[in-house]
Amino acid sequence: MAKISSKKPSGGPAVEIDNINQFIFEGIEDTGVLSHPEPITQMPNVDVYSNAREVIIETELPGVRKDEIEITLHKQTLTIKALKFECFEEDKVNYVCMERSFGRIFRAIDLPFPVDSGRVKAAYRDGVLKITLPRIEDKRSSAKKVPIDSI
Repeated sequence: MAKISSKKPSGGPAVEIDNINQFIFEGIEDTGVLSHPEPITQMPNVDVYSNAREVIIETELPGVRKDEIEITLHKQTLTIKALKFECFEEDKVNYVCMERSFGRIFRAIDLPFPVDSGRVKAAYRDGVLKITLPRIEDKRSSAKKVPIDSI
């Protein structure tokens, strides 16, 4: 069984979350979606693109097991949490060079369009997580002429 590295990552502290993602993270934490805040060591790269029918998010998660990925959609924010384990089981391994990172992964993405939360699909293949979110019409953004009544 693999384990989380007990060594502190070299090269500085855990990944700093920019102000917008920190604000989103704190907002989600307040709603109870995240029960215990955990130190985040990585923020994965994402591609977000859309067409007339859907928004698609692709996230790089190499070396992460499928059962260690958690996807949550709350209002217009999609969160991805994962855990990447160290692959060495022996306690007395002396690293000559270690460039891969291990630990907790977190990313919050503001969705640019309203989506149908009941039809979201996710697939994980070759280290890439692909999330497909069907778009729905935002009735608030459509123009509607308002008649004026006489008083």
